[in-house]
Parts: sequence; C-alpha cells; structure tokens
Amino acid sequence: MSKLASMLVKHKEESKNWKWCIGPKIEVKVLQNIAKGKVYPVTPFMNEVFGVCIGRVLLNLDIMNRTCTCRGWQMLGIPCEHATTVIISIGQNVTNFIDDWYKYAMQELIYGGSFSDIESHDMPSVDDNGLVQSITGEVFFSLKPPHVKRVPGRLRKKRIKSQFQDKRTVYCSRYHISSHNRKNCRNPLP
Repeated sequence: MSKLASMLVKHKEESKNWKWCIGPKIEVKVLQNIAKGKVYPVTPFMNEVFGVCIGRVLLNLDIMNRTCTCRGWQMLGIPCEHATTVIISIGQNVTNFIDDWYKYAMQELIYGGSFSDIESHDMPSVDDNGLVQSITGEVFFSLKPPHVKRVPGRLRKKRIKSQFQDKRTVYCSRYHISSHNRKNCRNPLP
C-alpha cells in the first residue's frame, strides 16, 4: 500500500508543476494535433457544424456536441487534428474543448483525498524454503493444490450445439410419452 500512496503523492506533486490547465502529456498531444491540422481547409455549415476537407474526404464536426466523423475526439476526450483546426478558425482556445478529466481541477480532486495504510505487522511471512511463518513463530507448511488423478480412458467430448439449433423432444417408442426414450423407459413392459 505504501507504493500506491507514494505514487499518488508523486502524481499530486507533478500536477502542481503544470504550465497550462492540462498535463504535459496532453499538452504535447494537443500541440501535435494543432500542427497536423494547420493544412486542412474549414467549411462552416450551420448551427456550430463545420466541414474539414482531407483530400476527397469531408469530415463533419459539431463543436457543441464535441463530435467528429473520425471519432477521435469522442474516444479520447481531446480534440482531434480536425477539431483543433475548426476551433482555431473560429477564434476559440483549444483547451476549453478538452474534457474535464484531463484538467488540473479534476486531477486535484482525484489526488486530493487521503487514505491510511493497512496495518500489516501481523501478516505471515514466507521463508526461502517455502514455509509460512506467523509473527508468533508458528510454522505452517505451504499450501499446494490437491493431487488429482486423471480418470482412465479417453475423455468424452460433448459438442457445443448452435444457439439456432432446435431442441428435439425425445419420445418413448413403447408408450409415446415425451421426456425419455425406449432405452431409459422405466414403465413396466406391456
């Protein structure tokens, strides 16, 4: 648990050194997307919907719903290269369109909580020989799985039936009753 606690403290300290309101790794991704998207022409449509041409392909972007036809924006929560082109063309800041879980305020909430370690002073320890020893000195032999002898003969394979295959009702040929066949019939002979 101390490993987890030290990791959380480390992440909390690292988040205090962020230059922007987003982390450095996300900052690099955003800057890469801005650099890639500079060459794409933007066509405004209606109601905050824009088109970005990539060769012969036209991608639609909805700024209000934060969607792009490439699905990159929805999957990562970071504006894709097409979205960054549109956001910059309308004069907005790209960081305003990044999902909240990448921002400093949310990271502060994630790493702001505290928890205490679990006391492990009475936990048993394992020797080099494989013996488990308690704190009082009791020695327990290590547990091993039970020895299971394989059944003699060839293993039976039951075929996996298709889900679309109909189950046939079995009838007894003597009495014409369903649910059993002649071989398993327990009724008296006629």
